[in-house]
Amino acid sequence: QKKKMEFTDTHTHLYDQAFETDIDDVVARALAFGVRKMFLPNEDSASLGALLALQARYPECFACMVGVHPTSITADNLTSEKEFVAKELEKGGYIGVGEIGMDLYWDKTFEKEQREAFGYQLDLARKYDLPVSVHCREAMAPTLEIIEAHPGVKGVMHCFSGTYEDASRVLDAGMALGVGGTVTYKNNPLKDVLRQVGYDRIVLETDAPYLSPVPYRGKRNESSYIPDIAAFLAGLFGVDMEEISRATQATVKGVFRV
Repeated sequence: QKKKMEFTDTHTHLYDQAFETDIDDVVARALAFGVRKMFLPNEDSASLGALLALQARYPECFACMVGVHPTSITADNLTSEKEFVAKELEKGGYIGVGEIGMDLYWDKTFEKEQREAFGYQLDLARKYDLPVSVHCREAMAPTLEIIEAHPGVKGVMHCFSGTYEDASRVLDAGMALGVGGTVTYKNNPLKDVLRQVGYDRIVLETDAPYLSPVPYRGKRNESSYIPDIAAFLAGLFGVDMEEISRATQATVKGVFRV
């Protein structure tokens, strides 16, 4: 009897407005494709209500993280958003701290505040012994520097898109690599980096509604596309999909302890 392959979407924003009209169908499709668990990273104090409401609707499918995304941070809200995360983590019930990190792609105005929020949330992750989901866009150097200044924090470098050297530093810091739809894009150098690091420290993610894999690129992403990413990785590494399922599920257990 062949065991049905199981997957986890370790990073999906299914509480986003993009899913308002058909969330039940989206969840049903994910389950039908073997995506049994979906982890919801938070964006900021304003997004938590929708996130918790979705988990309450499907408690067996969803697990929640709480954190403040770097692009939500300003000089004005830094203090209140830090307090929000601290208060929520004190309540308990979260599987991780996220989505946190650095983003210097859109705007560098609040780089100082982003650094402070990131470091603060890494400290909270250490305090509560929780893994982190790290967002890093056009900010690999400061992101790695801040992670390395907080030894012992486990987690995932979400949507990893660095060099082999970056990947080695992420793995050395005790983090796993989050791999999503972008790996399927034609000229993405990530393929070569992953070939070098192997698949035993990878977790699968969609970042839905963003970053759909081929052939859905440009359309709304959803958690049921996780097997498409797994199939692509199976081809990349020359193994079968069962092996990708086994390895990524083992890494999910190791990182998130669920």
